[in-house]
Amino acid sequence: MKLHATKADLVDRHSSNLETDKAALAALIQTAVNVELFTIPLYMTSLYSIQGMHQITGNNNLYQGRKWPGMAPTYKPGNNNLGNIKENEVAFNTIFSVFIEEMLHLQLASNLANALGVTPVFTQMSPAPGYAWTVYDKDSTVIPGIIDFKDCKPVWPEPQSGKAPVYYKDIRVKLDELNQLQNELFLAIEAPEEDAIGRIEPAYHAKYIHTAPLKNWQIGEQLPMLGSIGLMYQLIWDYLNITYHDNTTLFEKVYSPGALQQDVFNASSPGHPYREYQGFETTIEGWVPEKAKEVVFKLISAITDQGEGSGIKKSIAKEAFGLQAVKPDYQASDLALETDYPSYTDAGKPAPSTDAYARSHNDKKDHYERFIEIRTDLESNKIITWPTWHKTGGGKWKAEDLKTVDYDQNTYPLPKAEDIAGALNRLNDPNGNGDSNDTKRLENYKQFCEIATGAIAGITSVLDSYWQNSSVGFPFPSMSGSGDRLMMCWAVFGQVPDLSVPVQQKQNNALYHACQGIDYGDSPGNSCASAEIYHNCRGSNSCKGEGGCGFVQQVGQSKSCGASVPKLKAAEPLCGGPKPPQPVYSAPGDNLCGSFGGCAVPISASQIYPVISTDNGKTITTGTMELNDFVKQADGSYKTVQLPDGKNKIGFKTGDLVHDIAWNAYVAVLANRNPAQPVPPKPVTSDLRMAFPPST
Repeated sequence: MKLHATKADLVDRHSSNLETDKAALAALIQTAVNVELFTIPLYMTSLYSIQGMHQITGNNNLYQGRKWPGMAPTYKPGNNNLGNIKENEVAFNTIFSVFIEEMLHLQLASNLANALGVTPVFTQMSPAPGYAWTVYDKDSTVIPGIIDFKDCKPVWPEPQSGKAPVYYKDIRVKLDELNQLQNELFLAIEAPEEDAIGRIEPAYHAKYIHTAPLKNWQIGEQLPMLGSIGLMYQLIWDYLNITYHDNTTLFEKVYSPGALQQDVFNASSPGHPYREYQGFETTIEGWVPEKAKEVVFKLISAITDQGEGSGIKKSIAKEAFGLQAVKPDYQASDLALETDYPSYTDAGKPAPSTDAYARSHNDKKDHYERFIEIRTDLESNKIITWPTWHKTGGGKWKAEDLKTVDYDQNTYPLPKAEDIAGALNRLNDPNGNGDSNDTKRLENYKQFCEIATGAIAGITSVLDSYWQNSSVGFPFPSMSGSGDRLMMCWAVFGQVPDLSVPVQQKQNNALYHACQGIDYGDSPGNSCASAEIYHNCRGSNSCKGEGGCGFVQQVGQSKSCGASVPKLKAAEPLCGGPKPPQPVYSAPGDNLCGSFGGCAVPISASQIYPVISTDNGKTITTGTMELNDFVKQADGSYKTVQLPDGKNKIGFKTGDLVHDIAWNAYVAVLANRNPAQPVPPKPVTSDLRMAFPPST
C-alpha cells in the first residue's frame, strides 16, 4: 500500500498543471486549518464538563475568599483548598495541555496557509449568520475531511492486556461530557499514524489513501477524504515538492516571504517576555526559499510529533530531497511558561504558575499517550463530571460551595455567596419543582447555549480578520471567556452546551443595550442584554452600545483587553474624531464603533474594576470616563454624540462595581436628554448576571 509519493511521482511535471496543483494545495491547507479548529470546541466542551471549582486571581485581592463553578489548571493536583477531586484536577490539566497545543497547531497551520498564498477561513464549519456548528452531532461518525468511522474495522488489543476492543463504528463525533466513549473519540483523533491507517477496512483503502498529485482531481471539486491527519500533512508536503519542467517547485512558486504571520506563542512583550517554544520557529517569514522550506518541515513535524499523525515526520524527512531530518525540541520551555503565565493566590500574592505546571507536566507525552492515561481513570470511575454531580448531589448549590476560609476577609461590594447560589439554583429549577422539562428552564438552557455559540463565534469571526489584517488583535481573552460560558452551562444545568443552537440575528440600525436596564435606544426596560449581542471580550463585539466589563480602556482603543491600561497616555482619535487632550476611558455600554467598548455582555454582578493603569511603577486607581449619547438619524442609523462640557465625564475607581458605573453613565445621558425626566429605578440584579463569573 503506497502511502506517499516517490520522487519520480513529483518531478518533471508539466506547467499546464500548475493552477490545478495550486488549487489542490490550497484546499489541503484549508482542510488542515479546519481539522485543527475542529478539535478545539470538541476538547473544550469535555474539558469544562469536569466537575470542580476555581478561584479568580491576579495581582490583587478583588475576589479573595470566593470560588466559582468550573475547573482551571492546578498546581500539584490534590494539594489545595478548593475541595476538588484529585483525579478531576489531573484530567483537567491533561486536556488543558492538549487544548493549548491544538491552539498552537491552528496557529501553525494558519501561518503556513498565509505563507503559501492561502487566506485561512475559520468560519467554514460554523458559518454566518448563525455561527451554528453542525459538524458535531449525536449521529455523526465523520471527522471532517478525514475519515468516516463507519469505514473502520474493530481494533483488538493484545490478549494479555485485558483491554476491550475498540469498535470505531460505535464512536460518535459529538460534543459530550468526558466519558469513556468520548475519550475513545479523542484517542481516535490523536492516534499514531500506523494505527490511524491500520483501522481502515481494506475495502475502503482507495477511498482514503491518496498520493500527490491527486489523480483526476479538478479545480472546484471537493477533495477526497484523506484517511488520517498524518496523510493530510503528507500530501501537503508532497505537493510542495512537485517540480516542474523549469526545475522550480510548487513551493517556490507559491511561497510569499512577506506574507502576514501571526504569533501568540513566541511573540515577546513586557507581559510575555519569553518565546514559549525555544526549539523551533512558529512563523514563516523573511526566509529565503530553501530556509523557509526547512521551517515548514519543522512546523509540520511539531504538529505531528505533539499530536495527530505522530510518525509522519519520518516519511517526509525521507522524501525531503536533500533536506536533513532535524530533531528540534517541540516542548515549551518551563522557564518561559513560568514567566509568561504567572499565578497568584486569591490575596494577590505570587504563587507557582498553574498553567506552566499543567503544560510542562504533560508535554513530554504526545496527545495519544495523555488520553490513554485519562482512559485508565475513566475506567475506574475516578473522574466525576457535572452531569454526575447533578444526578448524585441533586444539583443544588449552597453558599458554602462558593466560599473559602478567607470569605469574610473580602471587603469589596460583591454579591453574597448565598445570592449567587440562589441564582444558580433558580436558573436550573425556576419553579422549585425539579422538573427538567419546565418551560422556563428549557428557555434558560437554550439561552446558555446561544451564549456559548456566540462566545465561540466571537473568536472564529475575529480570526477571519486576524490572519488578514495586522492591526487586528488575537482574541486571546475570548478563549478564557468562552471557557466560562461552556463551564457555566455544564455547572448550572448538567447538560452539554449545544453549539448547534445559532446566535440570534441582529437587526440593522438597532441600538442594543449592553446590560440590564441600560438601553440607549427606543425600547427601555429592565431585562438583560439581548442574546444577539452577547460576547465575551472587547474585540469580539461589533455594534454600538455593546460595551461592558471591568477592563478599562482608553477611548479609541479596540484591541484585546487586559487587566489594566499599561501606562497613561493621550488617547487615540475616537472613531475618526479629534484627539482628546488627556487620558479618557470608555464607559461600560459605550461601544462607540465596531470592536470598541468593554468586555463581556452581560456584565457580571461580580465584575469589579481592577487597578486602572500604571505610570512609572505607580498604580493608578482612579480615572475619568467619557460619556456619549447615541442619536438616531433620519435613515434609522445612530450617530455618536459626546455630551456637552460639564456633563460628559464621570469618575470611577478601583473596587467599583462595573454595572454601577455603567448605570451612572446611563442615568447621566438620560438626564442630558431630558433634565425633567425622573431617574429610572435601578433594576434588581437578574439571575443570569448574578450567576456569571466576572471576566478575566
